[in-house]
Amino acid sequence: MADFCRQCSVELFDKDYEDLKGLTSSRKIKSGEYASVLCEGCGFIHVDHEGSCVSSECKKAGHNVPPPLPI
Repeated sequence: MADFCRQCSVELFDKDYEDLKGLTSSRKIKSGEYASVLCEGCGFIHVDHEGSCVSSECKKAGHNVPPPLPI
């Protein structure tokens, strides 16, 4: 079965099917811990707790990418 990030799902099907939602928590993303996944549209990326692509390596440049965490 193919999985899609939120942006690709909306782009392809006009609906977010939440394929990659819930793989991490909002608490974890605050400390920079995103889920590593394979989106059939983007390739290997990181997603947040809502299943949105947040990876700067995304094949479909233009997805929302959060600012880098302070060191």
